[in-house]
Amino acid sequence: MLQFLVERRSLALLIGLFLVSFTLMTLSVRFRGQSTLLERSILSILGSTIRVADIPRKWSVELWQKYQLLKNAHEENTELKRKLQTLNTHHAKIQELKSEVARLNKLLGASQNLEAPVRLARILARNKNIYGESLLLDLGSRDGVNRNMPVMHQAGLVGRISRVGNNVSQVLTLLDSRSAVNVIAQRSRSQGVFTISPEGESEVRYMPHHVNMKRGDLLISSGLGGIFPKGLPVAHITKVTDVRGLFPKIKARAIVDFSNLEEVMILMIAPKENPWK
Repeated sequence: MLQFLVERRSLALLIGLFLVSFTLMTLSVRFRGQSTLLERSILSILGSTIRVADIPRKWSVELWQKYQLLKNAHEENTELKRKLQTLNTHHAKIQELKSEVARLNKLLGASQNLEAPVRLARILARNKNIYGESLLLDLGSRDGVNRNMPVMHQAGLVGRISRVGNNVSQVLTLLDSRSAVNVIAQRSRSQGVFTISPEGESEVRYMPHHVNMKRGDLLISSGLGGIFPKGLPVAHITKVTDVRGLFPKIKARAIVDFSNLEEVMILMIAPKENPWK
């Protein structure tokens, strides 16, 4: 019993004060019609003591209420952050889909100007080696893809299919030194070969020195060699030097920006067979 009173001393104090106050009030009413000054003083002290003793309880209640408010606010904030992250993810996906649709529409629009049927392919990987760069596409032999089929972008020629698997195929791009394209200068109609030099620079070889080549002239595929159809945009001339030699040194830049390629078109045409076989 003593231990209980010690542990509940605050409660016992309040109960004791209440009993004393109630006893005094009862005696006052029973024996007198009015309370004395002493009684009023005692009641005033008791009232103040009770109010002071009740302050910790009020603080505890207010503290608990504030804790609950903070806890609820934290939970709501966490939920709002999660929803915001989900919305940002959905927004990013929507923007990516819009970008993809725009790219595919451009490819489809360009395919309308080609005489050959095309298949759209996505680039799965890029391979850079000592010769240059090749691409891995998500279409293969089961999709009708064969070696030496031309690969296009809406801007111009990308390269040709060099290897074919069941589900994938490899593109030998114009940036590979093993690749060469017979071209015609659209303005002067002079012919040459667009290729990559051992130093990794794109150039036009075997162009006659007497031809007046200018910076910005468009080079298109000539159709010679039986792989690339005639008239496909290939490159622009960027610099012409050493015009007194047998062949001038002509620098050119491929029309296609290979760093931004994500999808390409495969021209579904069979390369012409070599008549000398």
